[in-house]
Amino acid sequence: MYKVLIVDDEYYFRQALKISLPWTDLGFQIAGEAKNGAEALALLPELQPDVVLVDMNMPIMDGIEFIQKAKQRDQDTKFMVLSGHSEFVYARQAVHLGVFDYALKPINEGELRGSLLGMKEQIRTERMGRMELEDLRKQARDSLPVLKEQVLNGLLQGNGQAAAAASGQERLASLGIELKGPYYAAVAIDLDPCDDWNREEDPLARKAAVQAIAQREMESAYPCAVCRDYEDRLVLVVGSPDGSSDALEAMCRTIRDKVRELPCSATIGIGGACRSLAAISGSYKEALLALKRRFVMGGDEVFAYAAAPETGMNVSLLPVEKRSGLLMGMRVGNPSETEAWLVDFFGHVRAKQASIEMLLLAGMEIVSTCAEFLAEASQSFEDVFGQESQPDMLQRVQQMKTLNELEGWIRALILKVMNHVHRRKPNRSAKVIEEVKAYIASHYGNEELRIEDIAKSVHMNYNHLCFVFKKETTVTINDYLTETRIMKAKELFDRGDTVIQVVAARVGYADANYFGKCFKKYMGIPPSKYINKMG
Repeated sequence: MYKVLIVDDEYYFRQALKISLPWTDLGFQIAGEAKNGAEALALLPELQPDVVLVDMNMPIMDGIEFIQKAKQRDQDTKFMVLSGHSEFVYARQAVHLGVFDYALKPINEGELRGSLLGMKEQIRTERMGRMELEDLRKQARDSLPVLKEQVLNGLLQGNGQAAAAASGQERLASLGIELKGPYYAAVAIDLDPCDDWNREEDPLARKAAVQAIAQREMESAYPCAVCRDYEDRLVLVVGSPDGSSDALEAMCRTIRDKVRELPCSATIGIGGACRSLAAISGSYKEALLALKRRFVMGGDEVFAYAAAPETGMNVSLLPVEKRSGLLMGMRVGNPSETEAWLVDFFGHVRAKQASIEMLLLAGMEIVSTCAEFLAEASQSFEDVFGQESQPDMLQRVQQMKTLNELEGWIRALILKVMNHVHRRKPNRSAKVIEEVKAYIASHYGNEELRIEDIAKSVHMNYNHLCFVFKKETTVTINDYLTETRIMKAKELFDRGDTVIQVVAARVGYADANYFGKCFKKYMGIPPSKYINKMG
């Protein structure tokens, strides 16, 4: 319903006007009435009418003066003049004041109805327009932070269009970002992983709190713009009058100390100063490189790219003999020996300040060693972790943020793999030994029988099979095969077969002389003497 205020000094005219039309059916309601302009002016704040029907000639304050003062308060109210005067001067003044319509008394109900419906449509159209305009403004306000992020990330990534020498600063200025140089530097801030955090706390709220601290402290000393990069790190693009790194480092340490009060910790990387926004991508890359020092040095620190030492040792951290030592320790299944290997390995890494790249490569090689150990036992990572949700192992290594995190994860992985294999080893080993013995019993007469064939028959790695067989039986597979052949030859001799060459061939020896040496080694006498003794 649209509200109507009637302003006329004639009481009976006001009453007649109120009953002259079906106001409700037309979408209106009579909100109030006044007998002069002053009284009507006092009612406006309370009633806030959409339409005012006003007489021109009234005591105290006439219609023209009332409309002038009402317009100063509210430009949206629609006015219709109802007057017994037809003089041109009144009509001209009414038009000048933006009155919607002008009607002479006595009022024609049809004309009044038409004017009211016209005002109603105009009010509706104007309100729809204001709503659409407000929606557009709201969309612009809502999209502004996203647009700022896009433009700043374009600068950080070295996007040619965003970083154009002249347009880059102008584009930021159009978004309300004022960055005064003449030097610029990028600061990257990343929250450190922490097991002590309250799991119920919203991580987005924590990130927002860190951003508020960083922005507040930095803006107290430098002009800066803030965004989150594509890895969700907080990045500050800072303007500096002299490019000095000492003052910027001091401010970053202040930010770090403030973040500790949340409580949590963050690592901050600072890129070198550059002379234009178009070159800020270089400073950003340097800030990320400085941030990587957290991997070796630990978090909750401020690292400046300019102060970074030369990269540490760049040779393999896991040479063949070191890798073999880990594999042998896993095969033996002694957790204390494996733990000693891990302590020695990571102690060496820290002492030599190995490069991040070499550390990640070593982590991948250790994962590969675990996979080889599992393959020897005819197992895989899927068998170890079952239904647990496990990411790609190599990808998991690359996601590590600190050396302590990498060390802890590798230690847990190795021990879990060892425990899985050795927990099921007694049953599995016994079964494998029986399968090997059965295979030999069926194939000992084949002079071309090789251990590789036996390993394939039980689906086990050659070296691991040799290791398991010797550990479980105390003899090698070769010795067991030889013993089996000799005992089978003895059985043949005992049954009356006396042709040595024939017996040797039947038990897998193409060379009778070599058979004779093997027989004497096990039986203490050569085959000929054994036959004679039997005779």
